[in-house]
Amino acid sequence: MKKTTFFPRFSTVGAAILGAGALVLTGCSASAPAAPGSSGGATPAKVSPAAAGTCGSLPTGRANDPNGLLSGLPKEIAAGYNLYPYEIRKSAWADYKSKKTEGFTAAIVGMPPASPFIASMSEAIRTSLKANGVKIVGDFAPDDPSNVPLQLQQFNEALSLKPDVIIYTAIAPEPSVGLAKAAHDAGIPLVAAQVPIDSEYAVSVTRNTPLAIAQVTAGTVASIGGKGNVLRVDGIPGIPVSTFAGLGIDAVLANCPEVKVAGSVTGFFQPATAQAEVQKFLATHPAGVDAVLQAGTMGVGIRNAFVESGMEVPPIADDGSSQGFSSWALANPGYPYFGTTTPSVRTGEAVVDVALRILKGEGPKINQIVEPSVIVSRENLAKVADPSWDHNDLTDLAGDPADYLPTDRLNAFFSNPGA
Repeated sequence: MKKTTFFPRFSTVGAAILGAGALVLTGCSASAPAAPGSSGGATPAKVSPAAAGTCGSLPTGRANDPNGLLSGLPKEIAAGYNLYPYEIRKSAWADYKSKKTEGFTAAIVGMPPASPFIASMSEAIRTSLKANGVKIVGDFAPDDPSNVPLQLQQFNEALSLKPDVIIYTAIAPEPSVGLAKAAHDAGIPLVAAQVPIDSEYAVSVTRNTPLAIAQVTAGTVASIGGKGNVLRVDGIPGIPVSTFAGLGIDAVLANCPEVKVAGSVTGFFQPATAQAEVQKFLATHPAGVDAVLQAGTMGVGIRNAFVESGMEVPPIADDGSSQGFSSWALANPGYPYFGTTTPSVRTGEAVVDVALRILKGEGPKINQIVEPSVIVSRENLAKVADPSWDHNDLTDLAGDPADYLPTDRLNAFFSNPGA
């Protein structure tokens, strides 16, 4: 009898946003793809990176920068905006400086801690604010990650407190555009933590989801030789993070005429749901597939669906990796692995750093502070994964906190760093 795997359950919209939040880091190109190998086999041989325009290569030159603002950043930073969908605009806070020099106050409008990443990032924001002498005058979060109306109400309550800065992790970015304008009209800077807002009135601190998905997708399809049948596992149709993930997958598959999508299922960014839906698919497709391309954070569930179905686990693009999947991949050296890490604590610290820089008059150049993700492959897996971790542990794969927006890199996003 097969052992059934159980996972904690989150509400669907909340899990989706947490999926968006669970993935942030550095590094701008996919690691050299690994050759296919069976679980527990020999270490897969390295293969050459795919030539531009061929299957397994990364599309380039697609930043949404109509005004050429990225030319004011170092080239290696500008390259990290490849595939990023939101328009890069001059920040409305470029010339702002608080009348205060100390005694700053902040309001936090976040999300309930329904995932390890959100819980860790939120606590890091609080800890970092307090460590920098910032008084938290309001700390709000809705009762459920799907309660958009309550979060919007809480934002307005935070605005009424007249803090010096608001730190906001939006459940729904679209209605938040109006809130960003309201905060600007009130003279209160808004820093969007992890979930970006498409507005010049907010400064978003986030990772490049489409690029991260494209990187792990490129490595995964290259590992199967650029041909074969794949299964797509989507998040929640219609919400931004799912749309962003689709952009990354589609950008890579556009160069893969011999990769056929055999089917798609919806996993709602929940490993348990993804496992159930993939098992249903496999029950009607006994030949299985050559690889799985997913919207992120569902790797353990997808892997277990193949195990429970008595099938070999194919390469799974693992954006937003967990300790469980990375540890399992480490224990199976013949498995081609491509994932990303998630430094949640440093994410919270970077968000506070940006908020304080705005208040001190350092002048953010643009509205979107974006980092590409650290790609985990066979080349660096042993450096970030621990073989002692339980293979079903859904805890985020943190990686090295120093990889995410270190001080010298953050300086490049400001006109007067250190002011």
